[in-house]
Amino acid sequence: MISTFQALAVALLFLLPGAAYNFALERVAGSFGSSLADRLVRFLAASAAFQAVFSGFELWLYREYVVTGRLADGEVPWLLLQCVALLYVGLPTAIGSLVGRGQKKRWPWVRLLTGESPEPRAWDHVWRRDTVGIVRVRLKSGSWLAGVYAKSPSGVRSYASGYPEAGDLFLSEQLVVDSVSGEFTVDQDGRPFRPDGSPGLLLRWDEIEYLEFEEVP
Repeated sequence: MISTFQALAVALLFLLPGAAYNFALERVAGSFGSSLADRLVRFLAASAAFQAVFSGFELWLYREYVVTGRLADGEVPWLLLQCVALLYVGLPTAIGSLVGRGQKKRWPWVRLLTGESPEPRAWDHVWRRDTVGIVRVRLKSGSWLAGVYAKSPSGVRSYASGYPEAGDLFLSEQLVVDSVSGEFTVDQDGRPFRPDGSPGLLLRWDEIEYLEFEEVP
């Protein structure tokens, strides 16, 4: 049990780097499987790792300013305190964002931290990558629909929901397909035809029977 204010402050300072790292990672890569227990284990482990990195510098600060009494006398340079505070919060946040970005980009070294399969479902694995592709789906009603998973020329972005939410999918541009056969209508260059105005398409997984995703440059 934490019985004093000083002990509480030390505990919070110990956990702060891991919390900042975890927040930044989830902001970029998504909060897969992040229940309260998962978050607790994750940021405790991250906090321990960051404390191992900061321990030498923390020991020097303790000996230089606490043991000598300079902290109580107000002799600590304000610039040093500011730099330490920024480093203590900024470094874990930057690393968390970098790891999250690397997870989406599938950087090999990031797998050492996140594992080979950080996403809990194939749905999350497909849409969390920074890819562009053509999606064609057959609904449970039997009709076919298609669209583009990318950013439209007007700036509208496609989006797929993540775990643990239901599998909603928004495609920024709709493509013309035969509703019975699923065959694409193509233009003179052989590319799938976009209807006038390029309306978007919103789909729910519980309405989909079959989905195709073709990655394109």
